[in-house]
Amino acid sequence: MPKILSKIFRNLDLSRADVSEWTPAGRYNLRIRLLIVYGGAVTVAVSAAWCVFYLLYGALFHATYAGLSALSGAVMMLLALRFHLRAAAIVMSHAVLVTTLLGSFFDVPPDGQVRAVHFNLFPIVAATFLVFSHEGLYLRVLLPAFGVLSFLVISLGMAPLPPQELVSPVAGLTAVVWLHTITGILGLCVVAIALQTSVSARHAMEGEIRRAIARGEFHLQYQPQADAGGRILGAEALLRWKHGKKGNIPPGEFIPLAEETGLIIPIGEWVLRTACAQLAAWAASPLTARLTVSVNVSASQFRQPDFVEQVRSIVRLSGARPELLKLELTESALAEDAEIAGSKMRALKELGISWSLDDFGTGYSSLSTLKQLPFDQLKIDQSFVRDLLNDDRNLAIVSTILQLGQSLGLEIIAEGVETQAQFALLQQAGCSSFQGYLFSRPVSPGSLADLIEQGPAGLRRTVPDFAPMRAAELATT
Repeated sequence: MPKILSKIFRNLDLSRADVSEWTPAGRYNLRIRLLIVYGGAVTVAVSAAWCVFYLLYGALFHATYAGLSALSGAVMMLLALRFHLRAAAIVMSHAVLVTTLLGSFFDVPPDGQVRAVHFNLFPIVAATFLVFSHEGLYLRVLLPAFGVLSFLVISLGMAPLPPQELVSPVAGLTAVVWLHTITGILGLCVVAIALQTSVSARHAMEGEIRRAIARGEFHLQYQPQADAGGRILGAEALLRWKHGKKGNIPPGEFIPLAEETGLIIPIGEWVLRTACAQLAAWAASPLTARLTVSVNVSASQFRQPDFVEQVRSIVRLSGARPELLKLELTESALAEDAEIAGSKMRALKELGISWSLDDFGTGYSSLSTLKQLPFDQLKIDQSFVRDLLNDDRNLAIVSTILQLGQSLGLEIIAEGVETQAQFALLQQAGCSSFQGYLFSRPVSPGSLADLIEQGPAGLRRTVPDFAPMRAAELATT
C-alpha cells in the first residue's frame, strides 16, 4: 500500500510548470492553465448550485456527489492557479470525470425524455486528451477512451438502471437538459480554443526564429576545453540568441522547435560558417593559432544529401585549417544507415576534419557502430559526471567509457565538470581533457583569447559566482 501511494504522489508531480510567454512549452502551458481554471470555475459554480438545490430538495445522496464534484473543481482550479498543472490535470481527468459519470448514471428521465448530464463528459475527455497528448498509454489513450465509451453506453441506454429512489429528482426536465447541453458545448469550445492557441503559439515562435536568422540575432560563444593542468586546448562553439526585445533566449527554448521545423539546417550552416571564420581569425595570432573548435551538427543537418559538399565549401571559403575543426554528432544522428554515416564522415576526415561523439552512452549507438565509424573523440555526457559522487554506477560507467576509448585509440573529454571533487575523480579514472563550469563558462572570442594569455589561473576567474551562473545557463549548454 505505501508503494502504491508513493507512486500516486510521484505521478501527481507538484513541480511548477513553465508558463513563460516566450517558450512554446510555456505558451502551451498557459493555455492549459486557463483551460483548467475555467473548467474548475464552471465545475465549482454548477456543482455547488446543484448541491444547494439537492440539499433544499432533501436529496442528500445527490447533494453529496454534487458537493464532491464542486470540491474536485476547486482543487483543480487551486492547483492550476499555483502552476501545478499536471496535478490539476490529473484531478480533472479522474475526480471530475468520476463525479460526472455518477451524475450521468443517476440521470434517468421518464420515458420519451432526454438524458443530458453525460453531455459534460465530452469536454472532460477532450481536455484530458489535449493535456496528456505526450503522456503514456493510460493518460493519453485509455482514460479518454474510457470517457468516450461511457458516453456511448449512457447515450445508447445500455447502462444499468439505478434503484428508483436514487434517480435524480430533476431528470428529464427541459431546463436541466438545456443547462447540461449548453455547459457541454461551451466546454468543447474552450478546449478547441486552447488547442488552436497552442498551435498559433508554435507558429509565432517559428516566425520569431525565422526573423532572428534574417536579422542576424544569433551569435556564438565558446566554452574552453582544457587539460588537467588548465591549459586550453580548444573550445566548443555554443549558439546564443539575443532577441531584439526579449533579450537572451536560451537554446533549450528554441532549438527543439528549430529541429522540428527544419530551421536547424540553415541555423547549423550559419554556426559552421561563423565558427570556421573565427578559426581563420584566430590563426592570425600565435596565441590562438593551434586552438581547435568543436561544432555541433544536428541529425537533420548531417542527413542532408549535400552535407559533405557544404562543409568542404565552408571550410575552403573561410580559410580555416580543417585539422583544427571538430564536428560533434549526437548518437541520434547515427540512427540512419551506418554505411551512409561512415561514408560522409570518412569523406570529411580525408580533408583533415576530426569527429567527436557527443553525449556518449545516452542514445542509440552500439559498440559495433562505434567501431565502424571514424571517430576521434568521445565526450562523456554531463549526466554521468553530475552524479559521479553520489552514484557508484556512474563512476563505473565513466571508467568503462575511458577504458573503451583508450582501447580504441580515442581521445576522451568529460563535459559538465563543475566541482573539484568531480575533477579529481575523473583524473583518477584516467580522463585527461575537461569542459565545464569549473574551468569556465562560455565566453566571447575575445575573452577566450584573454583566458589563453592569462594561463590556467585565468580560467577559474571566469566563474566568480559559480552556482547562479550555472543555474541560469544550464539549459544552454
